[in-house]
Amino acid sequence: MTRAVATAGSIALLAGLLMAPAAQALPMETDTIAEQPAPAPVGPATEVPAPVDPPTEAPAPVDPPTEAPPVEVTPAAPENVSPPVIEGDPVVGGTLTSTGGQWNGAGWIKYSWIVDGVTVQAADHAVGDADVLRIDPSMTGKTVQLTVLASLEAQGPGTQLAASPVTVRPGTFVAVSWSNAVAGKPVVGQTLSLSVPTWSNTPVQGAAIGYQWYRGAGSITGATGPSYTVTAADDAQKLWAKVTLSAPGFTSVMLTSAQVTGGKGSFASAPVPTVSGVAKVGQLQTANAGTWAPTGATLSYQWYRGTAAIVGAVSRAYTTTALDYRKTLKVRVRASKSGYTTLDRYSAARSIAAGTIVATRSLTVVGTHRYGQTVKVSQGWTAGSTIRYQWYRNGVAVRGGTGSALYLNSGYIGARVNVRVTVSKAGYTTRSATTRAISVGKAVITLKSAPRVTGATSRGSILTANVGTYAPAPSAYAYQWYRNGAAISGARYRTYRLNAADNGRSITVRVSASRIYSDTRVTMSPALKVPVWPVTVLRGDGTYRVGTQIKPGLYKATGTGSGCYWEAVSGFSGSLSQINANYFGTARTYAQILPGDVGFKSDGCGSWTTVPSTGAKSTRITTDGTYRVGIDILPGTYYGYSAGDSCYWATLSGFRGALDDIIDNYFGAAWTIVTIPAGTRAFEVSDCGTLTRR
Repeated sequence: MTRAVATAGSIALLAGLLMAPAAQALPMETDTIAEQPAPAPVGPATEVPAPVDPPTEAPAPVDPPTEAPPVEVTPAAPENVSPPVIEGDPVVGGTLTSTGGQWNGAGWIKYSWIVDGVTVQAADHAVGDADVLRIDPSMTGKTVQLTVLASLEAQGPGTQLAASPVTVRPGTFVAVSWSNAVAGKPVVGQTLSLSVPTWSNTPVQGAAIGYQWYRGAGSITGATGPSYTVTAADDAQKLWAKVTLSAPGFTSVMLTSAQVTGGKGSFASAPVPTVSGVAKVGQLQTANAGTWAPTGATLSYQWYRGTAAIVGAVSRAYTTTALDYRKTLKVRVRASKSGYTTLDRYSAARSIAAGTIVATRSLTVVGTHRYGQTVKVSQGWTAGSTIRYQWYRNGVAVRGGTGSALYLNSGYIGARVNVRVTVSKAGYTTRSATTRAISVGKAVITLKSAPRVTGATSRGSILTANVGTYAPAPSAYAYQWYRNGAAISGARYRTYRLNAADNGRSITVRVSASRIYSDTRVTMSPALKVPVWPVTVLRGDGTYRVGTQIKPGLYKATGTGSGCYWEAVSGFSGSLSQINANYFGTARTYAQILPGDVGFKSDGCGSWTTVPSTGAKSTRITTDGTYRVGIDILPGTYYGYSAGDSCYWATLSGFRGALDDIIDNYFGAAWTIVTIPAGTRAFEVSDCGTLTRR
């Protein structure tokens, strides 16, 4: 039995045959395999060698068939039967059309529209379909060409032909319709208008309507709209307009309107004026013109009294006078504006009543309300008023008191005085008014310079009251002297003698100045300070008990010479141990007696007196003795230029005569310099001559 087996080579050959341009029947090559006989059976005891297959002969290789190259078939080019033609009117706003001509063997046509060498539109269409080009303003005056490419398939090769070119012309507005009539009233302030032209070939791309209004032969600046408002410059002038139709690529059309003659305008709003203000003499009247239209009118005024114009009353405001009393008053408002008819309007007439006299200042009596003075009326009334006066004393009219001032003699002292005024003016209602009453007093004595006390302040001295000066001069004076603010009994004269009670006190005097019909003027003088006078407490040498015969304190010796001795003791046994303090030296000295001292002994010192609170505060020391620093002498540096060599001085902190009281001391030539500190209480000096502070 045999099997047919297809080899790889046979498959390739088959494929080549299928691709060949001419089919050929080729025999298929096959391999025949002989059927082998079955092997003989093998017995169990005998080992039979494995059979060996005979060698098989391999099939001969078959070469694949060679592929034949394809055969190119070139289609025939389309054949033009009728050339392409540009159809349509080459005018802006129109269209150009072409069907590309007639062709054999063509399926597609490519159209290319070219304007002055620049392709502006290209499109592919099936044969027989037309292509359209819309002519826009940019093509005006330019050449339009058309090329067509006919091919079997779209975008394929083909035959190209060009149509005859055409030149684009400007467009025209077709069947323009417009009424040249000017609508509106040709007077100043009114608006004129024009109708809008129409045409049949609408819409026209970019079409515009331009306007220009004219006054006579000249164009009106800025008047470029379909309407125009007549101005004052148009009065009696011919007004008309030009209308221009234009569009890109189109021939413009100029239209001219009919002419109208401008005239004066009329005020659209002319209100009747009103007058505000009180309708009385002397009152301000104000005209209110209202709102006139159009704005910008010049308004002038004229006031009338009855039917007669008031001379000079040509302002908006007018103040009525006596001439207007019981008359009627009105105002005329005249409006004028360039290009408009001048127009007058009158207010309603108003009757003017009597005016009211007005007080511009309070009515009072001014001046000093005292004897010898003149008082007068302070007042203020409507300008031009006439005033009459009548003065009253205690409610009774003063005979002859009809002036604006009144002299107050002695008969008015204590009385109440007032005045009644009557005010009148033409065209005004007369009015009267009375002042408040004043009380009249006595005259006043005016102090020019105050009284003062003069005289020495030593004991027994006489003090004198200097009365001072007055206006007017008083006719009499009275006095009262005071000690420390308390009246001194019986001291009621111009002079006063100082006594022991005045020691260290302040003395003043009260002066009472009087004059007929005048109030007494009482004035206190400045105080005169009386210094503390020394009082003699011990009149000679001796021993005195402290507390009864002499009180503790600082005392001054009044003796002379250099043999003064004093001592303060704690008892009277005469023992040295009872001496608390002592001193021996010049009699010009001080002694300090303390509360702890029992007795005080003095010898050769003269009398002892109390110490005054004041002193000479001298800057020269000419006498030996003890001095209080700051009271008897001033602190500072003193110079001595005297001869001698027994000069002694000491600065002291007290007056007990003790060594502890000595702050500093000196003994030597009288030609010396000594500084006395400000804190030093006392300074003792002897045999130094004169010391002078510098």
